Amino acid sequence: MPLESNPTQTTETRSAIILLSGVPGTGKTTVGSALQNRLGLSHRLSTGFLRATIESLIPERNARLLKREAFAAYEETSPSKSPTGQEILDGCAAQTDILKPVFKSCIVRARTEGIGLIMEGSHFIPGIIDPNEFGADLLCVLDVPDREQLKERAMSPNHRHRQWSTFDLNRLCILQDQLVYMAKKNGLAIVMNTDVEQSTNHIVALLNKKTSM
Repeated sequence: MPLESNPTQTTETRSAIILLSGVPGTGKTTVGSALQNRLGLSHRLSTGFLRATIESLIPERNARLLKREAFAAYEETSPSKSPTGQEILDGCAAQTDILKPVFKSCIVRARTEGIGLIMEGSHFIPGIIDPNEFGADLLCVLDVPDREQLKERAMSPNHRHRQWSTFDLNRLCILQDQLVYMAKKNGLAIVMNTDVEQSTNHIVALLNKKTSM
């Protein structure tokens, strides 16, 4: 059944679980909100809020790691003035390893309750997070081809307290390049987010294809 309008959504569609990956500025929140409305999903979670929630409950070393921006997490173990893409990805992956049980718990709860869920964040790294293993219907990476536009979006008024340097924004783009690379390597979808409606349509089509298999 096509996934075109909320009133005609099936129970299966309304309980879909979608993981959106990409760095800040790729439009995860905007697209996630559009998908939530389009598909009638009841819950949407950001990994940033999940990180903040568990910081006081985990060992201090892990808490320090989680407090780092995803593109700067590598500095906890291998500080470098000129980090490679692999180093930046490894730092983000170290955060992901800490967060995996939290992700799984959220998804299991959603499946148990039969509710729809969108989870969004840089930490859904293709190849490290397997959507099938986690019980998700879909994992895709959002991308913005123009990296200068990506930087502008990352510093939008929606994040008015965000203070990132040029070095930070360059590392942000390097992490995004790594997420795109990992998606290609693992055969997962990359959604070019230059238009929210088109991006939403693309993801709905991917979900249609997945649920019809």
